Amino acid sequence: MAIMGQGIVLMIAGMGIVYVFLYIMIIVCQKASRFVSKFDYLVPDEPKKVRKASAPAASSAPVAKAVAPSEGTQVTAPVPGMVLRITAQNGQEVAKDDEILVMDVMKMETPITAPCAGKVSILVAQTDKVATGDVLAVVG
Repeated sequence: MAIMGQGIVLMIAGMGIVYVFLYIMIIVCQKASRFVSKFDYLVPDEPKKVRKASAPAASSAPVAKAVAPSEGTQVTAPVPGMVLRITAQNGQEVAKDDEILVMDVMKMETPITAPCAGKVSILVAQTDKVATGDVLAVVG
């Protein structure tokens, strides 16, 4: 019976030590969060997205006027990535499943093809970063 009483006392003392340790950790974390928040301007949580203006390609051929997104079938990005190269030109006639552009997705080239036949209007520039669902081109 005495051994059992000693075990209970040791168990309660051990739990007390754990609770004191947890309390000290909470205090340290609160102090650290106040200290770290002073330096948020150095390393922000999320970088602001800056969209580059798409520069027109320098070529001697006349550039066709971009088709408004409501005038055709939108070609959207299936996954987030970067536009690696554009294989079709604005105003070019494309057939269904012709390659329009190639995206770099996790170091893999992903071809983006035309969902239908028609004239293509590219809405992104090479090296643009795109998110899932962003409109890359319009085929109409």
